[in-house]
Amino acid sequence: IEYMTNSSDAKSQFLDGIEYQYSSDWIQHLESEEHWRFYWHQINLVLNELEEGDTILEIGPGSGFLSNYLRSKGFSVTTMDIDEQKYPDIVANVVEYPFPDRYDHIMAFEVFEHIPFIKFIDVLTKLGKTARKNLFLSLPRNYKIWFHADLVIPYFRSISFTIKTKRYKIITQNHFWELDYKNHNLKSLAVAIKEAGFISAKIYKVKLLVFFQLKPKSQIL
Repeated sequence: IEYMTNSSDAKSQFLDGIEYQYSSDWIQHLESEEHWRFYWHQINLVLNELEEGDTILEIGPGSGFLSNYLRSKGFSVTTMDIDEQKYPDIVANVVEYPFPDRYDHIMAFEVFEHIPFIKFIDVLTKLGKTARKNLFLSLPRNYKIWFHADLVIPYFRSISFTIKTKRYKIITQNHFWELDYKNHNLKSLAVAIKEAGFISAKIYKVKLLVFFQLKPKSQIL
């Protein structure tokens, strides 16, 4: 989900002939209710995996909600972003950052669609050597939702019902790629995940996002 389309604060950085566009003005406004629901899914995915003393790196902290929440629970969180106006601990483009330090957990929610897929593969490989325990991430799906309903039936589990269609084009500003657009699907992503040195521990879909928990192979062996 993108929150800086038609931004008045658009900035860009050129690296190896590629223009990376980003913005920070959206973090000054209250996000939508749907966005807050995605925060819940991020926390739900991450929190049960954390142990006292673990170190955490968040790539792309956005408004800082997730990192601040985890810090309030006593965890050490380092943030990294290309945009200095988000006041990250590390100002860097993830594509060229060497990752000199290792972290127990790395979080990158709605980040990697902002870099070309081939660069994402390179970054994923670097993170395979940087994350000790987990890499958590989410990616958008190239669909349009026409109808969605969450039904709660007494004495039964809740049921979600969605009517959606593929877009066949990327309409969100600053996205280089999305899942289910052209050949970027879960199958091809699984190959990239394996080659980068990770094993998929958990994958689940929430409307137009797919959440991933990846574990380094070295931890499993």
